[in-house]
Amino acid sequence: MSKIIIKNISIGDELLIGQVINTNAAWLGEQLSGAGFQLHSALTIGDSEKDILDAFHACMDADLVLVTGGLGPTADDITKPTVCKFFDTELEFCQPAYDNVVSLFKRRGFEMSERNRSQAMLPKACQYIPNTYGTAPCMWLEKNGVVFAFMPGVPFEMKGIFTDELLPRIKERFHAVPYEKRVIMTTGIGESFLADLIKGWEDALPEFLSLAYLPQHGMVRLRLSGRHENAKLLHETLDTEVGKLKALISKYIFAMQDEPIEHVVFELLINRCMTFASAESCTGGNIAHRITLIPGSSEVFKGTAVTYATPTKTKVLGVSAETIEKHGVVSQEVVEGMARGVRQLMEADFGLATTGVAGPSGGTEENPVGTVWIGLATPNKVISKRFNFGKDRENVINRATIAAYEMLREELLSK
Repeated sequence: MSKIIIKNISIGDELLIGQVINTNAAWLGEQLSGAGFQLHSALTIGDSEKDILDAFHACMDADLVLVTGGLGPTADDITKPTVCKFFDTELEFCQPAYDNVVSLFKRRGFEMSERNRSQAMLPKACQYIPNTYGTAPCMWLEKNGVVFAFMPGVPFEMKGIFTDELLPRIKERFHAVPYEKRVIMTTGIGESFLADLIKGWEDALPEFLSLAYLPQHGMVRLRLSGRHENAKLLHETLDTEVGKLKALISKYIFAMQDEPIEHVVFELLINRCMTFASAESCTGGNIAHRITLIPGSSEVFKGTAVTYATPTKTKVLGVSAETIEKHGVVSQEVVEGMARGVRQLMEADFGLATTGVAGPSGGTEENPVGTVWIGLATPNKVISKRFNFGKDRENVINRATIAAYEMLREELLSK
């Protein structure tokens, strides 16, 4: 059975000018994949009748077209009149849609205006699908065998309608092919070096599997995925291939699922009943920020000292002014002093410290922009490493944060 073609059209000037980020297309792609379908393409267009009609015509080679946006009560919401033109129909009053709008306004304690009544005017040819999350209707129309499903652009409304109403209809109408994926998280190796290392394995993958490299701030996420009518064969083949991959790159893997490195460190600390604290200069509290996003992080994280100014490293962490004067603030001696100081100050098992030149200015010949020292004080030793993370300030901060967590992870695993 041939694979069905699903396309997405997102309508809204606000998406094109960057005022609103289009998260709907990514979310739809993820939901469709999990249900055994695949999003073929996604197109973002403005609130123009011509653009909308051109997009509709361009999607007539699809089996299913998912359209979001342009269904509100204001003058710039022109999707419904344009739908009528494309499907050669006209707007008519839909009592169930009107009742839904009235009910929603009543529940929220608002008065309904005539403008909102217009949302009950729907193309005569459409099948009305209730929107229990808002006033904009969902519509299902067909033309020459192509299904068009129209949803509001507001993300929480679109997600609710798709999950509750559209996905069950899609599953009933179209044939799904089982899909499964595995995610392997790596750090400490660049994308190109990683690709060279696993080239032989990748070239030998079965044709129904594919590998994607997803680099991000000091790590590379590998996604191995596939589709096959035989779900058992797909699952077993993925298990086998992931086992082969793990044997090749085990030293660079920090997680066998899609989770950030601080989650891995959190679990290791919890399991070992151990704690850490951070002393941050160039990372500006990002290490603390990342761990405190995790519920229950107070069990493992004692606190942070953002000693950004040089004198603060002395006053708070006890790094001697002579050490800073002799070696410079971006140095092995200073970062190790910071790590020891915060471990003692916070009474933690580990002290994790960063100092560096995040840029874009401030670099020297000895310590160019991007230079970062990371130090880790343990119950019986202090270790440190020097890195260079490039010239982009945000990238330096994020890569230094990940490298710091990786240093702590490696130490925890060595115990």
